[in-house]
Amino acid sequence: MIVVIDFLFIILEQSLIHIPLVLGAYITFSLMKIPDLSIESAYLFGAFFSSYGISIQSYGIVFSFVSALFLSILGGMLVGLTSSYLTYAGRLSHLLSSIVTIGLFHGIFQFFSSSSYISLAAYDNSLVLLPFFEKRPEFFILLFLSILLCVGFFFLLKTQLGHCFSIYGQNAAFFKQFRISEMHVFITGVTLANALSGISGYLFAQTNNLVELNMGIGKSLFCIMAIILGKSFIKKVDAWLVPIIGIFSYFLLQQLLLKIGFNLKYFTALQALIVLIAFVFMNRYSGKRMTGLGI
Repeated sequence: MIVVIDFLFIILEQSLIHIPLVLGAYITFSLMKIPDLSIESAYLFGAFFSSYGISIQSYGIVFSFVSALFLSILGGMLVGLTSSYLTYAGRLSHLLSSIVTIGLFHGIFQFFSSSSYISLAAYDNSLVLLPFFEKRPEFFILLFLSILLCVGFFFLLKTQLGHCFSIYGQNAAFFKQFRISEMHVFITGVTLANALSGISGYLFAQTNNLVELNMGIGKSLFCIMAIILGKSFIKKVDAWLVPIIGIFSYFLLQQLLLKIGFNLKYFTALQALIVLIAFVFMNRYSGKRMTGLGI
């Protein structure tokens, strides 16, 4: 019984850490259908900026948590604003803008950091506000924050802004007919998605006591995989549940593979294979040609 509970706690805790990231990816990848690879840099810079908030310990743990959370959002937004403005100001494809942004922020991190990683072990854990679970003291705050973000995401999709994100993915030219700024919808969506990615970067860094230069690599593929899994279980009418169910399904699959002895160093390759099969199947047998990102 204890083994089963630990198994479920691992899945739940990992899911709670990454829920903000997948919520953000759902906005850009699925609703807006743009290849926003800059979420990988936003994930890193959310963690990087939050490290400064975590280091402020003299005003108490609550102040440290609020500061780290705010700075992680700011770090993610900075990346999102950079990539989205490069797209419109430079008249580039967003894929190219995202790649350029990743390169820029890779260099910025190395310039401001003395090494490729930052240890947080010397500071008190800013997520341990209500340590109800002795073995997993961060769990309650992770759960509270995830519920708050999921509720906010649910209501966001019902607002005019949420509908604009969906319309952008279907037909961005629609906005010109009603004198709505396509640019503002695009920049808002990308910035919001990257801000959420930054929150996940903070949660991951704090639970692992480490900010590492390459921690964001592969997160785009990870998000696409989670969204595909979520869409395989959820009907369109319950679209807001897709990223939530998807992330839990992802880590359930990962832990089940680990239990049967699968070497997780090949898990990224397995992700890529599943994504490839899903896209090829949709492209060849759905009766319509995929456009944009296609998820």
